[in-house]
Amino acid sequence: MNNPRLTRGFTLLELLVAVTITLLLAGVMLAVTIGTLNLWRRTQDDFTAAAQAKLALDLIERDLQAGVFRKDGVNTWLAADVIDTAAALDNHGWRTAARMKPATGESLRLVPETLNGLVPGIAAARFGLSGVWLRFITTNVESGGSLPVAVAYQLVRRPVSGSNTAASNPAEVRYSLFRSAVAVDTTLASGYDVTVLAYGSGSASPSATRTAATLTNPNTMDALATNVVDLGAWLYVRDPAGALRRIFPATDADLSHGARDDGTASDANRYPDVADVMVRILTEEGARRIEAMEQGSGALTRPADYATDAAWWWAVVEANSRVFVRRVERKGGSL
Repeated sequence: MNNPRLTRGFTLLELLVAVTITLLLAGVMLAVTIGTLNLWRRTQDDFTAAAQAKLALDLIERDLQAGVFRKDGVNTWLAADVIDTAAALDNHGWRTAARMKPATGESLRLVPETLNGLVPGIAAARFGLSGVWLRFITTNVESGGSLPVAVAYQLVRRPVSGSNTAASNPAEVRYSLFRSAVAVDTTLASGYDVTVLAYGSGSASPSATRTAATLTNPNTMDALATNVVDLGAWLYVRDPAGALRRIFPATDADLSHGARDDGTASDANRYPDVADVMVRILTEEGARRIEAMEQGSGALTRPADYATDAAWWWAVVEANSRVFVRRVERKGGSL
C-alpha cells in the first residue's frame, strides 16, 4: 500500500521559506556584484586620472626645465594669468554656460588660509574660472633641435569633438587641458614676448591648425587631458641662502605675473627658478555629474544643503576628483 506521507507536495509555508532564502541569496550576490563593479569603476577612474596627470605633468616639467629667457627687461619670456571672468574667455575657444565652473570667490583661492597653524600647499588652492593660463619660451620640443619655441598650457571648456560654437553639436562638453606649441619659424617671426598680439586670437572658434601662432585659442587636437577642472602654478625664486620665496601668486588678488627680468627686477617681474604645478582631474562619474549640472535645463536640481550653485559645483567636484602636484626646477639658460 502507498504511504500518503511519502507522496505529498510542499506546503505553502515551505515554498515561502524557499523563495525567501533564494531572494536573500540573490540579494547578497547582487550586492557583491555591484560592489565589485563599483570598485572596478573607481580603480579604472583612478588609473585614468593618474595616467592623464602623469602625461600632462611630464610635459609641463620638460618644457619648464628647458625654459629660456634673456634679462632684457623688455620681452615677457614667461606669463601666468588667472582668468576669472567669462567675458575674458571669448577668444580662448570656450563654450560658456549658466552653471559652468563658477567665477566667484568659491573658485578663487590662490593662497589658502593657514588652518590650525598649518600652511596648506598648492593642492588646496583654486585658480579661478579657467585655471592658470601659462605660456613661455622653451626648447627641445620639436625634432628640429633645441631652437626656441613658444608654448602655452590652459584649460578650455568645449565639446570633445566637432564645432565649438554650433548649438546643435551633440558632443559631450568637457573641461580639458591643452598644450599649444608654436613652430620654430613662426616663433622667430612673432618674437619672444609671449604677450604680444601675434600670439593672441580674435576668434571664438578654435585655431584651425596646430602650427598657428596663437597661444590663446588652441586647436582641438592639442588637448592633453580631459576632465581637468583646475590648473595651478606657484612660482618661486631662490634667495642668496638658497631658500625658496614665492613670487606668484603673492596674494589672492595677484592674478598675473610677467617675467620681464632685467637682472634687477622686483619679484613681480622675476623669472622663476622653481614652480609647483597642480592639476585637478574629475573621475568619469564626476564629469557626467558636472555635465548634467551645467546643462541648465533642469536636469538636476540643487540640493537644499547648498546655498548657491557655486558651493554645489565645488562640492561635487571635490567629492569626484583627484589632485596631482609636482615641483619643477628650471634647468634652462639664457639666450
